[in-house]
Amino acid sequence: KHAAFSSTNFENILTWETEADIPPGTVFDVQYKQYGEKSWLNKHECQSITQPFCNLTRETENFTELYYARVRA
Repeated sequence: KHAAFSSTNFENILTWETEADIPPGTVFDVQYKQYGEKSWLNKHECQSITQPFCNLTRETENFTELYYARVRA
């Protein structure tokens, strides 16, 4: 829940909060898309991860565009 981008030192990091009672072994999958696009794209390095963050800098490097991201547990 509460997924959000944070930009520091020209890096765009997607972070999210997890529930306190999250089951052991829970993994996350991250997807992103540019505003106006219909299809979500998988961030391959952020599939089946356990940490609550993902670096999307390369995927969101055009600062004049708007981007969306989502996380599935």
